[in-house]
Amino acid sequence: MLAKKVNMFKKPSLAALIHILKTQQSSTPKMDWSELEDHVKHVYETLLNLQGEQIVVARNVQIRGKTGQSHQVDVYYEFEKAGVRHRVAIECKNTKRPIDIGKVGAFWLTIDDCHGLIGVMVSAAGYQKGAEKAAVDRGILPLSLDDLPSLSHLLGARLELYTIPDEKTIGEPFWTLFELESGKVNGSPYGSWHGNDIVSVLFFSKKQAEEFLHEHNLDKTWAVRGLNQFHLRSFIMMVDAFAGRFSIGASHIDERGKKIFGGFEISRSDLIDEFCVCGALPPEKPFVAPSRARFVRP
Repeated sequence: MLAKKVNMFKKPSLAALIHILKTQQSSTPKMDWSELEDHVKHVYETLLNLQGEQIVVARNVQIRGKTGQSHQVDVYYEFEKAGVRHRVAIECKNTKRPIDIGKVGAFWLTIDDCHGLIGVMVSAAGYQKGAEKAAVDRGILPLSLDDLPSLSHLLGARLELYTIPDEKTIGEPFWTLFELESGKVNGSPYGSWHGNDIVSVLFFSKKQAEEFLHEHNLDKTWAVRGLNQFHLRSFIMMVDAFAGRFSIGASHIDERGKKIFGGFEISRSDLIDEFCVCGALPPEKPFVAPSRARFVRP
């Protein structure tokens, strides 16, 4: 059941959380060549599918060039937008020494032989003097591992893309409360503290959420918003970051005819299995902000 005295977890707001996630420093672990390719594939797959586009990113792909020669590409993806086909080949170099001009030139021969192919190089050891300029001059984007966003940055990008629902958003199927700041919703969700645990609150109807809002005199500082499927996914990820739990708000009329608000807890896995029906589901494992990691339940 929800606590009789309900508190709010106001800070950080969603905007503040996004900033924390996107600017959080992270170190890249040492990887072998296969792990490097997997890492690059994961990063690009996440970035390309922020809106659930389901663009396939593949490893170890063979591409036939204009000359009829077959070229091996470490990571490859393609998609079509506005009638234009985009094809990108990514060369991953996990050498101990910086990449020299020769390796840049060899990759450029592949790009030049394949019509409309865009080249990207990712080097774990950086580039020798002149090699980076040579890549740019040939239309190849030279990147280091530090140029690739971390998991927390990708999570921040996801939350930023699907941030706050507006007044016209319809709950699919849930409605919830967000904090108001200067008359606008800032993305801080309503919930209750149970010791060190944060419990989010979701409602099946807008009316019930509004009644809860009025009953607890929250009209001036909180607003009811519907969560469509993309917002629900982001809401789950946001609560994950706080190591939070989920509850479904409910009400009933007692023997005196007074409406009483309560609720029941629902596990993260059941919430996703039962109510997330969009193509891109939340991650299988929740990503928890470092400051809340010690509160994760086993």
